[in-house]
Amino acid sequence: MADLLQIVDLADSGQVQLSYISGTEDVTAPPANFSFPLTDSELAEMRWYLSEYPENTFGEAKTRAETVESGLKDLGRLLYEAVFGCSDEARSLLETASQAEQTQLSIVSSRSEFLGLPWELLNDGGEVYLVSTIAGVSRRLSSEPLEDFSGQLPTDQLNVLLLLPPTGEGSGSIATEALTALESLSVSAELDCLRPSSKADLQEQLARKPRHYHLAHFDGFTIDSQGICMEDGSSGAASIDAPTLAGPLTEAQTPVVLINASASSALNDVISFAAGLAQNGVPQVVVSPLPIAGAGRVLFCENFFKGLSGGTPIAETVATVREAMKDHPQRPSATGPLVSWDWTLTMVFEGRKYAPAAIVAEEETAPVPGMPRTEEERTGNELPQGGPYGLIGRHAEMLELERRFTQSPVVLLSGDVGAGKSELALGLASWLHKTGGRPGGVFYSAFEVGAGLERVLHEIGTSLAGLDFADMPNEDRRTWVLNYLKENPALLVFDSLQNLSGFPTGAPGLLDDGEMADLDAFIKDVSQGGQTWTLLVSRRGEERWLTAPHERYQLGGLANADRIVLGTRLLEEAGADPMRLGPEYLEILDLVVGHPLAMEIALPLLKDVPASVLVGELKAELEKHTPSPDEEGRPSYLTVVMDHAFTRMTHRSRTHLPFLSMFRSRVMMDILTHITGEGQAYRSVTGEQLGYGACRTLLRTARTSGFLEPITPSVYQIHPSLPWFLGRSLYRQFPQSAIQQLEHEVVRVYADTADYFMETLYENQDAGTTAILAEEGNITQALALSLEAGQWENAQLLVQPLAQVFRMQKRYPELRRLRRQLLETTGVTAEEAEESGGIQLWLYLMGTEASECIETKEFDRADILNQQLLEYLSNKEDGETDPRTAAVFHQMGQVAQNRWQLEEAHDLYTQSLAIIEGGEDQEPIADDYYGLGMVCQYRRRYT
Repeated sequence: MADLLQIVDLADSGQVQLSYISGTEDVTAPPANFSFPLTDSELAEMRWYLSEYPENTFGEAKTRAETVESGLKDLGRLLYEAVFGCSDEARSLLETASQAEQTQLSIVSSRSEFLGLPWELLNDGGEVYLVSTIAGVSRRLSSEPLEDFSGQLPTDQLNVLLLLPPTGEGSGSIATEALTALESLSVSAELDCLRPSSKADLQEQLARKPRHYHLAHFDGFTIDSQGICMEDGSSGAASIDAPTLAGPLTEAQTPVVLINASASSALNDVISFAAGLAQNGVPQVVVSPLPIAGAGRVLFCENFFKGLSGGTPIAETVATVREAMKDHPQRPSATGPLVSWDWTLTMVFEGRKYAPAAIVAEEETAPVPGMPRTEEERTGNELPQGGPYGLIGRHAEMLELERRFTQSPVVLLSGDVGAGKSELALGLASWLHKTGGRPGGVFYSAFEVGAGLERVLHEIGTSLAGLDFADMPNEDRRTWVLNYLKENPALLVFDSLQNLSGFPTGAPGLLDDGEMADLDAFIKDVSQGGQTWTLLVSRRGEERWLTAPHERYQLGGLANADRIVLGTRLLEEAGADPMRLGPEYLEILDLVVGHPLAMEIALPLLKDVPASVLVGELKAELEKHTPSPDEEGRPSYLTVVMDHAFTRMTHRSRTHLPFLSMFRSRVMMDILTHITGEGQAYRSVTGEQLGYGACRTLLRTARTSGFLEPITPSVYQIHPSLPWFLGRSLYRQFPQSAIQQLEHEVVRVYADTADYFMETLYENQDAGTTAILAEEGNITQALALSLEAGQWENAQLLVQPLAQVFRMQKRYPELRRLRRQLLETTGVTAEEAEESGGIQLWLYLMGTEASECIETKEFDRADILNQQLLEYLSNKEDGETDPRTAAVFHQMGQVAQNRWQLEEAHDLYTQSLAIIEGGEDQEPIADDYYGLGMVCQYRRRYT
């Protein structure tokens, strides 16, 4: 048990008194006069320094901040002298306390202004603060001994109840960091997020789970003189005073409350509220009266939850937090990492003694040999990885989106390209999944390539029911998924919705009108269930084909504090000197309205160009810029920033980088080198070949300039905004004939790559499937180019790996849709395919679909396809000896065998065998003999 050193406020006499309690001994020093050391204006300056200064650190603000910084250290010395330097007895008590093994400092007062003083700054003028030499600091309302907290809580798991504010504006939320810290603990931890976070719901939750929660976390709430502002359960807000809130918390025996207040909360109101909770029986209240920024949030959460789960007393846990923040004080600011004094913010109020029990890690049971491991229940598909910077800020936006879903189960999230829509959608999906907001699962689909509703149904169904789901008939699959979503609260995220009808307006769409109507009907049917939420993400603020009732949310740029965080990271990566920026840096952030992609491209330029020069150049170019009709969903400042950054690249980069417009979503260095470094086509167009080293330099330069994002050292992500920009640059450099040469090279290399992928599939199915799906966008792009050029052989090579993977994954509706699109180009009938020159591709498509129909037991459809194939092949000069004719006979034999027409099946297998027996390919011969053997077995003819 730590000794207790108390600073007691004798408010009536304007004095303070120091006391030291060790065991049963209680020694006091004579009272000393105490004058309140801070004026209202000085308190306002401290608040400005901690909350607003990081967003503008230039000019007079810097001088003003230096004054505050020197005043903070002086304030600590002033408080120290007032308490410990007033008498020999006080100095003696401090010396005794410093020699004890553990001493806790407690500030005792009934006045919020006294409790709110930054006592953590206490120092004797040296480099060491008093708080670094003691076990912890707490605040109490009385010097009387505290009663013990008697509740018995679980020790097998740390249980946290999280409450969210009515609005996220200026909240300074640390919920994401708290969740990450809980996940990283070595012991079991569970976070329940209360939705809605109203007083009534809190009472109900705590009554349902008494003596369960170790901590109730009020994240980013605004506190005023009336109390804490909480949801009222009907989309409004209500102020709840401390005694009212303390009631259900103490009844449920929840020992710790954590409050990180919003930026709009007044210090005295926060202190009064925290003190009120402690006074009304809450054992320990941890409060940060202002938002914590940057890495401070991570440091706070990591150390706080580690201490809480480890059984460390709360004041000692916060002391550890304070030291960690003091040892790593740099926080984001307009001039880069800034040394912050935010370690002084966090306070502990004590209403009861509470010694938390350590959470004990469960011992994993050793697996029994021969016993299968239990598979974890799957709810939802795997979310794709976000960008290199992850989701920065956007706490208010996430909270607002969640609130919108309480108004409508369908929300359309729109915004310009590069605004961070996908990142926000993924962040919300991950948050809801991890906090139990959507227990039915989270399902993400991006409409970049491939099919519409068929893919959505397949991804949802197989993630829940496994691959057997794909064996259901089409309509049954839709019904099964629909029933699940109507009965279970899930989240659907449909990304890149603008591509369905074509983007920009007038461009070909991924889906036809009928397919979009099907998707619209599905969204509407799901919404009528009332359980599942659907988040639609699009560059358009309105999708005309969408008739399902929905809410709309327009995403803008990053807010001021979040701009600073992203800007600090970008400047650090670029190696720009923040001290050379000047106030014009903030003008650049305002010019691009905090647009994340525009910042990623503009800010690296500050390494070589002064901010004053860059902002002038961008403004001048923006005034001259006239948007073209195809710049829909693209802000003018983004195009201007891209143009400016592009013009500052080397001539070599400006020549070769536009070629990346022929790739979709990503580019592999090996494939790029294969195209640019081999053969003469690329050289004849661009004037030089690029080897591996040159390609690596090109991609790394583009990455440094913000144009690409790394996936691995040899694979780079292409942002959706880039193909248009780079394509425009490509067409400005080269004539159409030269671009067609480059397109042919892309087709040639990807046809070779597709052939290699097929070999990989046979050697390593998992690796091959992963590679093919990762390159699906580029394979599809090359396939479209091959069809446009009438390169039928290459088209077949390109479609084969996609078709094989679709078939392995039983994605039959998507595969048939792909075939249908290809047949529209080659010709639907054999005569049309002969005329177009695509007859070989036609034969492949028809043959593989017939084979697939046998697998899915669609025998009538297989009959039709086989008859078409046989009719064409039998009319050919060598049709009777063509191995493809034998393949058709074999498939017809399979159909007859499945229908139990065994005599007919025997004749068909025999006809197939007669054509190919004696040939070099032994596999189809074996298949025929196997079929004959099965027929004989069924007929019981064994000789």
